[in-house]
Amino acid sequence: MPARYLRALLLAVCGLAVIVASGCGLATQTGAPATPVQANPGEQKGSIPAKPGQPAPRDPARTPEQALERFTDSYINWSYATLEADQAHLAAIAVGEARASEEQARARTKGDSPLRRARIYNKGTIIAIAPLRGGGPQEWVICTREQTGGNSEYAELQAGFHLTIATVQRVSGGWAVSAWRPQV
Repeated sequence: MPARYLRALLLAVCGLAVIVASGCGLATQTGAPATPVQANPGEQKGSIPAKPGQPAPRDPARTPEQALERFTDSYINWSYATLEADQAHLAAIAVGEARASEEQARARTKGDSPLRRARIYNKGTIIAIAPLRGGGPQEWVICTREQTGGNSEYAELQAGFHLTIATVQRVSGGWAVSAWRPQV
């Protein structure tokens, strides 16, 4: 199959996934914080609001889309050797719940020797970033295609599509991701 047809097919699949996600109850009420469908293993459930006096994010993005693209790219591309630094970077460029979640994840990664032994990595591509239909004005849906790998135990894993509901927040100097909620 020619590459342009494959790309068109991938975009159509992600577009359909975005439509399904935005129309099937994943959208939240305007102004109300969303509740994650399923918390990541080991993470506390609930949401952590942005606190006054919280450090400003490093290098805020000029647009909501740019904030989401930078965060997504760092979130989906990592290896066992870079994960702790990647999580510190994500925390530094985020605010509120997203920052707290990455700080928690980084604390867990420090002692994760199975991650290092298995030489786990993740690489991905952003397929689509779009406003969440029916969501609040700062809620977005992100579709990615990701491949996880590592030692022989991870060699046969298939690449897959993932959906995330994210919220951005205007901060001094631009925009930052304030909530990151993987769905699939």
